[in-house]
Amino acid sequence: MGRNDRTDLTARIASGIAEATAHAVAFRDGWKNPPVPRDPRDRMALEHERQQRDYARETTRYRNRVARLRRRASYATATALAAGAVATADLVGSLAGGSLDAWFWLGAPAAGIAALTARTSKRTAAELPVPLPPTAPPPPPRPLPAGIIGAGESAHLHRVRVQLAQLVPTIEGLHSDAAVEIRRADFEAAPALAALVERLAVLSRVESEMAGTPAAATAAASAEEIRIRLAQGVAMYEELLNAALQMLSAPDPASAPSYRLDITVRELAAYTEGLHIAAASADFA
Repeated sequence: MGRNDRTDLTARIASGIAEATAHAVAFRDGWKNPPVPRDPRDRMALEHERQQRDYARETTRYRNRVARLRRRASYATATALAAGAVATADLVGSLAGGSLDAWFWLGAPAAGIAALTARTSKRTAAELPVPLPPTAPPPPPRPLPAGIIGAGESAHLHRVRVQLAQLVPTIEGLHSDAAVEIRRADFEAAPALAALVERLAVLSRVESEMAGTPAAATAAASAEEIRIRLAQGVAMYEELLNAALQMLSAPDPASAPSYRLDITVRELAAYTEGLHIAAASADFA
């Protein structure tokens, strides 16, 4: 093999190694930092799932640490009682004319140290910060196919929730308290409205599969009732979005009054609570 052949072989090997390394680095970077979806709904889903995972992990760590501190406090309390009993017995025995034995000088300090450890562990466990619950709401459900009862309302819900999610970061930079209230209201109301959309999809399947039967007529009537409830929720979301936009249009959003926003948040919370009560009553029945 000539010198040129050996040079070409070395160059090909080096090129192959460099290409493989580049692929490995790209795979690692993509695994650590997955690409951000372009669809706003998918971004909402990604953020919601991330916060749920982080909250579950932090909650597990918090519970494990509290459990360890409480076990330490229990062991220290038992040690303090045992050591204190030994020291007390030796002290009582010395009152009869004897002298303090080594048991007292071992037991008394051990009891004090153990008691201090138990107290410190209990206090630390009580003062541990509880993990903050997630604030990113679940993504809106996919709009129902056209022609299904509630399809228009589900599409409107999808649109207004995406618009609200895109608006919150801007509000947060100007009025952090208002952003917190909007996120909280959305976080609490979103699952209840998503459940209504899911029920509409189920009733639509029942109506389609059992066409011409009394069950289909019942499913259609139930779907119409749910559509009305969903329309009410969508209207409240629309009002929440309008209140947020009104706040942004103020000359100084940071100091703008948020009466309309406060009222809208409370009304949405009451509506959500009503849905929960209705669902609980239906399950009980």
